[in-house]
Amino acid sequence: MQGEKLSYSRLISRTKYFQEKSLELEKELIFANDQLASLEKQIELSKEQEKTIAHLQEELNLLEKELENQAKEHVLIKEEVEEKKSIGQDDVRIQGYENLLAEMQIEINEKDKRLQHYQGKVKNLEKRAQYQKNEEVSESVKEKDEIAEIYAVSYFNTSIIISDKQTVMIRGDLQIENCGTTKLRNPLVCFRFLPREAATLKGRIYSIDDIETKGVDASGRIQWVFPDHDWLEKSKEKGEIWVSPLHPVILKPGDKIGIESFQIPIKSEFKEPVIIEGFVYFQKENYKIKVSNQIALSY
Repeated sequence: MQGEKLSYSRLISRTKYFQEKSLELEKELIFANDQLASLEKQIELSKEQEKTIAHLQEELNLLEKELENQAKEHVLIKEEVEEKKSIGQDDVRIQGYENLLAEMQIEINEKDKRLQHYQGKVKNLEKRAQYQKNEEVSESVKEKDEIAEIYAVSYFNTSIIISDKQTVMIRGDLQIENCGTTKLRNPLVCFRFLPREAATLKGRIYSIDDIETKGVDASGRIQWVFPDHDWLEKSKEKGEIWVSPLHPVILKPGDKIGIESFQIPIKSEFKEPVIIEGFVYFQKENYKIKVSNQIALSY
């Protein structure tokens, strides 16, 4: 019995042993707890890092998408710039063609105006020819061995009528007399105005179209016409108005003809003197004279 019982010293020894062992285990437990706490902290840090990494990843993805979009936009801008450059070059070429076409159109318009002018002249000559056809007088007897003297005079007979403060009317006749010893044919009369803007002539003077509308004067009087179809435009441009007989006219020695009752209205807008001169041309005889007097008006 006694052998089986533990001795006091042994019991104390064993108790001390267990105390030490418990202390070591407690130390290990504390160390384990510290490690656990450290691991937990590491785990929390790891989770935070994962969140941060995830957040950074999201930001990276957004940046990559933005970069991709910017790259696409850059490509589009580059293509647009290239396209604009190409369009710019095309515009230059197109502008060049448009300028060339504009110049050609101007040239065509000028030629068209000239063509219309000549067509109008031809039309006027054709109309005049209808009235002059078969009316040319042929001379059956020619003077032999005789030198004919060509001589004619012309003058204005005018009066001035003041209708109001703004307009003055000049009424008059232009007389032409054959004072030579040979016949003169078809006088062509020119009224020259200075200043040019004053060029206006009214009275019993018609255009060819007016003659066709109103008919030929059956009274036997000489009918005077404007030989040019664009006489009104020319009158303001050159200050000249031309008049010729509709039918062939032959002035025998001593004969007289005249442009009767013509009217020239003069407006007060002309502050400088208005001067009207006259000239007579006999084309067949290549003979021309100046009207002996002129019409002069000053305010």
